[in-house]
Amino acid sequence: MDLSLLEALNRERAARRPIVLVTDLDGGRQRLVGAAEVAGDPLAEPLTEALRSGRSGRVEVDGQRLFLTVHLPSPRLVITGAVHISQALAPMAKAVGFEVIIVDPRTAFATEERFPEVEVRAQWPQEALADLALDPFTAVAVLAHDPKIDDPALVAALTAGCFYVGALGSRKSHAGRLARLAERGVPQAALERIRAPIGLDIGAANPAEIAVSILAQVVGELRRRPARPPAALVLAAGQGTRMPHTHKLIVPIGGVPLVRRAVETALAARARPVIVVTGHEGDAVRAALAGLDVTFAPNPDFAQGLSTSLKAGVAALPKEVERVVVMLADMPKVEPSLVDRLADALDPSRGRLAAVPVAQGRQGNPVALARALFPALKTLSGDVGARQILAENRDFVVEVPVEGAGAFLDIDTSEDLEALEIHAIAAASDIDADAALEAMKAEDA
Repeated sequence: MDLSLLEALNRERAARRPIVLVTDLDGGRQRLVGAAEVAGDPLAEPLTEALRSGRSGRVEVDGQRLFLTVHLPSPRLVITGAVHISQALAPMAKAVGFEVIIVDPRTAFATEERFPEVEVRAQWPQEALADLALDPFTAVAVLAHDPKIDDPALVAALTAGCFYVGALGSRKSHAGRLARLAERGVPQAALERIRAPIGLDIGAANPAEIAVSILAQVVGELRRRPARPPAALVLAAGQGTRMPHTHKLIVPIGGVPLVRRAVETALAARARPVIVVTGHEGDAVRAALAGLDVTFAPNPDFAQGLSTSLKAGVAALPKEVERVVVMLADMPKVEPSLVDRLADALDPSRGRLAAVPVAQGRQGNPVALARALFPALKTLSGDVGARQILAENRDFVVEVPVEGAGAFLDIDTSEDLEALEIHAIAAASDIDADAALEAMKAEDA
C-alpha cells in the first residue's frame, strides 16, 4: 500500500470514522472512500452494503474485479452511573467486544476496585463525554437515576447520533425526564429515540438480569439491518357523496388536483412504493396523476366502503414491505415530514405496531401500520378504516405529537374546498382569511 494512503487510512481510523479501502484486483490500484463520500461514488451500492454489514469481500462491477476492505470503529458502550447494574453490565459488554467506559462524578462509586479492567472516569458527563467524542458507533446507557448525571448524558448522546440511547427508570419517571429534556430544547424526534424503560422486557428481577436485558437490546440495535423504506397507500377510491356535483379529488387547488397533492406528499417523503387505490372515476384520478411514479390498485368494490380500499391496497403491497403509511387523498395539508415521522415511530421490537398523529388528545391522519397488523386490515368490512384496528390494539399504538391543522384537515364539502382556496389566496396576499370567510357568510345570509 502507498505510504500516503496508509497514513490517510490510519488518520480516519484514529478519528473513529468508517472508511473502505477499494482495491482493483486486476491492476492493483487502491483508493479510500469515506462514509460521507459513498452516495456520490460509482460504487455507491456495494459500498453502502459493505459499510452496513461491516464485512469485507470481493465484488464485480461492470466487469471490474474489486476487493472492499471495510474499516469500522469498534463499538463502545458508555455507562453513566457506577451502580450495581453497571457492575454486572460492564464485564458482559467487554466479553462481546465492546469498549466500556464508566462515567460517574461520585468518587465513592466510580473506582477501579468496583470496575476492574474497565475505564472509569470520575467526572461529570459534561466533561467526560465531551472528551470521549461520542459518535454513531457508541451506545450510551444512562443508569445513575439522577437527573444531574443522566440528563446531560442523554442530551450529549442524542446530539451525537449514538446508535443506542437507553435510560433506567419507570414510565412515570421517564415522562418527567422527557418534559425536562424538552424544556432544554431537545427535539421531539430525538426524544423518541430513547429506550426507556431500558432493556428488553424479559421480566428481569435483579441487577444481573437487568444487565442481560440491556446488553441484548444494545447488541440487537447494533446488528439490526436498516429498515426498508415504508410503503404509502393513498386511498382515492371514494365517491365523495357530500360533494355530488363534482369529483372532489380532481378539483384543482392552486392549479394542482387535490389527489395529486396527496400523492406528491407521499413521493416527497421516503415512502416507496406509493400505491394509489382507485375506484370512483378511476380514469380521471389516474389522469390527474399522470407522470408520477406510482402503482395503481383498482378497487371494484369501492361502493361498499372504506374497508374495501384498505383490502385492495394491502393486497397490492410487495411482500418485502414491513411498514405502510395509510393516507387519505382528500387531505392537502399533510407534510412529507409527518409521513416519515409516523413511519419512523413504528418499532415492532418495542411493541409499536401503529402510529397516529395527535394534538390536544385528538387523533388525526395519516396512520402508520407495521406488517403484524396487515392481516387485521383484511378482516374489515363496511365503511370502516384503520381506526377500528387502532381501537382494538391500543397497547400497540404510539402517538406522534403534531402542530397545525395538516393532520386534521380533509375536504368533504364544497364549503371545505372554498375555505381552503380562500386561505391559500389570503396567505399569498397577507389577508385575514377568517375575516374574509365571515364576510362571505354574511353576504350569503
